[in-house]
Amino acid sequence: MSEEKITEIRSIPGTGAALRHRLLEKHNHRCVACGITDDLAPLELAHLVPLSRGGELSEDNLTILCANCHRSFDRPPREIEFVSFLAGLLTRHRDYSDVQREIVLGREIRYRADILAHRRNDDGIETLLIECKTYPALTAAHIHSAIGQLEKYKAGYGDCRMVLAIPATLREEELSALRAANIEAWDLRYIASRFSMQIRESEPGYYRTLLLARITRPKELAREQELINSLESCVPGKSDCYVYQTLVGEILECLFTPPLGKPIPELSDKSEANRRDFIMPNYTERGFWSFMRQKYEADYIVIDAKNYTRKIKKSEVLQIANYLKPHGAGLFGLIISRRGGDSSGCEHTLREQWLIHRKLILVLDDEDIKAMLMAKSDERLAEDVLGQKIEHFRLSM
Repeated sequence: MSEEKITEIRSIPGTGAALRHRLLEKHNHRCVACGITDDLAPLELAHLVPLSRGGELSEDNLTILCANCHRSFDRPPREIEFVSFLAGLLTRHRDYSDVQREIVLGREIRYRADILAHRRNDDGIETLLIECKTYPALTAAHIHSAIGQLEKYKAGYGDCRMVLAIPATLREEELSALRAANIEAWDLRYIASRFSMQIRESEPGYYRTLLLARITRPKELAREQELINSLESCVPGKSDCYVYQTLVGEILECLFTPPLGKPIPELSDKSEANRRDFIMPNYTERGFWSFMRQKYEADYIVIDAKNYTRKIKKSEVLQIANYLKPHGAGLFGLIISRRGGDSSGCEHTLREQWLIHRKLILVLDDEDIKAMLMAKSDERLAEDVLGQKIEHFRLSM
């Protein structure tokens, strides 16, 4: 959980004595993680989904933890917690039976599968082989890796129905890839629809809250989906360059404001030789952006938007690099372009700027932007996409 998720009882505004009392009574005055009672250690209220990410100040979004579990829970949920939650939904649903977790498959080469279960349908009983994934940022490579993993599992087990379960909303291209491999996709939409009753009956926790938010979401088109549709309808090329630039500003504000300041358009340095499309002030004191300011001197996030039909080259990287200064905007920049960067001049220059000048520049394409918008729509962190890009860049050096 993030730091915002856990707050001492006395410091959560608006939580009245009656709500605090109900939660303590509900959990028998015990920490829900370790079981210690409040006569031995102070207990704290915990937001399962932070208010900054759409969580509500409600009984369903609060639980009780001791101070030690407070610190150990200061992280995203582990994959095993999703496996356990999904297995619980299957166990409570009348159409599923013989639910088993962490089953070892195969003979010569052995694998450990997440869930094996039977499903009753009009044709009888079928066996489901379910692989659970909780990628912080979903990419096409992750989907293809999961497909390969499930196919190996099926080869080791035999006749069964393959299922990929993931607590995120999959896009049509990802769903198509799974259908082509004859794999069922259980994403947030499917799980919320198929197991709505079981979700409501489950114990309070991160995934219950996440899925309840999906179940109760208004039917109108989400802002994130509107922006994805606008991005897809914006034609790459010079004629729509200002349309694209305005759209990128709206996307940045949707994704990162708050905690970042609203995008400031078209700022130049003193010489006016270097102008950038957007600057986003970064005064954040916790979480991803605080880390970026401390580690990569990202006092301001510098962004260029390029509505190119081609990939970014060396010259575009040098343009934004000229604006990045340790005593100016900082040393972190984003180039947002339709097709990303090329594998020669762009990639070489990105590495050069980091190795020699300590300037970290990321190039994001349409798929990266869509992935962040989908994450935001799911009440996950859009910043995880950036974190994954940085991780890939640093580990490839």
